[in-house]
Amino acid sequence: MKHTRLRLIEFGVLGILGLADAPRLAAAGPARPAPAPAPSAAAPAAPAPAALRAPVAPRAPAAAPAPAAAPAAALAPAEATLDYIYFHDDHRTTMSANTRDLERARRWKRAGEPLLWFRDGGQDYVVRDPATLKQVEATWQPVGELGEAQGKLGGHMGELGSQQGAVGAQQGVLGARIGTLAVRQAALELRLSSEELTPDDRAELVKQRKAIRHQQRVLERQLSEAATPTRDTTEKMEALGHEMEALGKKMEVASHKAEGEMRALVRRAIASGAATPAR
Repeated sequence: MKHTRLRLIEFGVLGILGLADAPRLAAAGPARPAPAPAPSAAAPAAPAPAALRAPVAPRAPAAAPAPAAAPAAALAPAEATLDYIYFHDDHRTTMSANTRDLERARRWKRAGEPLLWFRDGGQDYVVRDPATLKQVEATWQPVGELGEAQGKLGGHMGELGSQQGAVGAQQGVLGARIGTLAVRQAALELRLSSEELTPDDRAELVKQRKAIRHQQRVLERQLSEAATPTRDTTEKMEALGHEMEALGKKMEVASHKAEGEMRALVRRAIASGAATPAR
């Protein structure tokens, strides 16, 4: 048994030694065919297979257009067009309508009474209710006050324009007279250039020329004085024009506000029964 173990150890040692001498034994044996040379580093690498494209996702169908909004049954009060005529009395009228509407409204107007006529949804209405008409008066009062202020300014501008016209006419007359004197002076100068004049005739012509020159100076002074008020009037006209422009902007704002209040007012009048259909 002991010999057997030693034998096995010998075989193991020999096996190890045999493995260590394997290269030398291989070199002593017949030459084997050399393995295929490794591809050179400089050689171009084989093209990699084209990467497969990911399948293109199908386009999402175009969103369907939003359906058109259904037409509103009626315009919002702030956007609706309101035709109305308000008779303050037999002489003053506030309206946002045409002449045909004015004729229609007059059929319902009684002498001496205020009346509101308006059209809503194709139906004519009239309002005689004192409380509602009082609200209409209050709605348009700021607009009326601005209108009166514009009227006064317009009157002042008209007066200044008349003054300018009168001054212009006066300047025209003075200019014409100065022109006439200039013609007379030219004629005198022509006669004075004659050598056939007697001393007395020449003295008389010189006297006339002196008088003409004096008249010219007087007229020129008057013309200059007439121009001074014209400049003042022009400045006043410009100032009034600026005031009128400012009032016009205020009028635009006030009218827009009153129109909106009128729309709300007629809606309330219909709902409360203060407005009765005109049939």
